[in-house]
Amino acid sequence: MANPKPHLFSLSFFSLLLLHFPTVSLAQTLFVFGDGLYDAGNKQFVSSNRVDASFPPYGMTVGEPTGRWSDGRIVPDYLAGFMGIPHIPPILNGTADFSHGANFAIADATVLGSPAETLTFSQQVIKFSDNKNKWSAQARSEAVYLFYIGSDDYLKFAKNNPNPSDDQKQAFVDRVITAIEAELKVIYGSGGRKFALHNLAPLGCLPAVKQANGNVQECVKLPSEMAALHNTKLLQLLVELSRQLSGFQYSFYDFFSSIKHRVIKSKTYTFETGMAACCGTGSVNGTSCSTNNVCAKPEDYLFFDGKHLTQEGNLQVGHLMWGADPVVVGPNNLRELLFLPLNTTVMLADIQDAMAAMSPKQNKIESLYDIKMMESEMENQWLYQVGKAVSFLI
Repeated sequence: MANPKPHLFSLSFFSLLLLHFPTVSLAQTLFVFGDGLYDAGNKQFVSSNRVDASFPPYGMTVGEPTGRWSDGRIVPDYLAGFMGIPHIPPILNGTADFSHGANFAIADATVLGSPAETLTFSQQVIKFSDNKNKWSAQARSEAVYLFYIGSDDYLKFAKNNPNPSDDQKQAFVDRVITAIEAELKVIYGSGGRKFALHNLAPLGCLPAVKQANGNVQECVKLPSEMAALHNTKLLQLLVELSRQLSGFQYSFYDFFSSIKHRVIKSKTYTFETGMAACCGTGSVNGTSCSTNNVCAKPEDYLFFDGKHLTQEGNLQVGHLMWGADPVVVGPNNLRELLFLPLNTTVMLADIQDAMAAMSPKQNKIESLYDIKMMESEMENQWLYQVGKAVSFLI
């Protein structure tokens, strides 16, 4: 098994602030919802056809395929490890130990529509509701709920609507966000309080999308534009829910910018390339991953296949979600979200003032990738987005 590249993060100031609260509960339960990026093996239980992720070369870095769409571990695996709990099993594996949560994510999942041999976001939430009594009310309230969903909705929209009007774009985004809102409220109603979300990647930069478009030197505009519109609305939704719902807490990670920079400046982030996938055929290996067309060193690639990250890419994302500063993830990173007491309301402005006062004494989070310097260039910075959304309480 290949050893992952070393990573280092320091404790953030906000985590230290939270230690002053009298009651702190650390989550020991993780629930995962989403698509192939987070699928830990559910697809193989619903498909009547061959599921590539259940066969080599998927899993090559960990020695065997596990149903994950990567050469090894995926983001939820790393986050569970950082939390000190076992990897979270797929909910459709009836013999698994679900004492620390369940993974409902599945490849090809969408927010809208009813695609075959998968579970829509709504169906995943229904599955959670049907099984929620496996966990106590306290475990559900202290748990972290992790989400990445919507990519396939926008890829299908862009394919079926190559020249949409601005009104059509916005109307479709609004439909997706409205549906997401409804499901988040269902989970909140079942006791969920700690929500962790990615925004969407720049979808036009996926090797499969570029290869299908025929111009592999540039990211495809429309899918990335739809993702950016979605991301703005998703943050606005979380801000609003934090105002509407008592005790609603969240972490919002700027996945869009992280992937964009790793595509454009791959070597800065330890990858040999962010353009082509490790496994596949075509000009950037965008399709048909198999043992006959896989690279020797997946850790040199951001993408393992045309749509999914390598283990190394997932590891970097996991570290950013877990411990990066507010230019990357906010208003809390996941480590901070774990420390944040339930039913606690904290003024973001007060936290910022305290951080500013302590700035000469604190060290900002930096990894061996020098994340502080490189991520400061992001166009969609967390604090800028919050300012554009509304002022709010967390």
